[in-house]
Amino acid sequence: MKWWIIGFFVVQMAFDWAHSVTAFPFVHYGMYSEKFPRPDSILVYRLNVDGAPLQQENFSIYGWDMIQTPLAAEARRSRSNDYAFDKSMLQAGLARVHQAGLYNQLSANLDNRGDFATWYKGYLGRILGHSVGTLTIEKAWYRWKDGHMQLLGTQKWIND
Repeated sequence: MKWWIIGFFVVQMAFDWAHSVTAFPFVHYGMYSEKFPRPDSILVYRLNVDGAPLQQENFSIYGWDMIQTPLAAEARRSRSNDYAFDKSMLQAGLARVHQAGLYNQLSANLDNRGDFATWYKGYLGRILGHSVGTLTIEKAWYRWKDGHMQLLGTQKWIND
């Protein structure tokens, strides 16, 4: 028997237990049963590619998710300069093992300083199957009122 496979799963489960109450491949079913209040508003990213709006109904749910998820990640990164808030965890962990100086040496390399708009145009072009010339993205906030979504406001975000 391949003992390294069992070892891999043991290490994976220990890692997952250290970060949450669930362990892969097991699922904590309580996460599906808790009720959450309806938010006051929702944020929607509206994209315009080469002068034409991208419409959700023209994509599969997974395709649309591939278009939208990087935008939400970039919005979070731009607020905190971190995608997953892992830098503070790394800093705290290194401080616990008396290696805070190591974090100071690494910290300059932990920020993503790339040009998101240029990267996203290339990424979107690969999804769409053609190059993207112009791209505008705006954030739009909506709320549910009287049986339909009501636009609360918009903000220009990316114009490239």
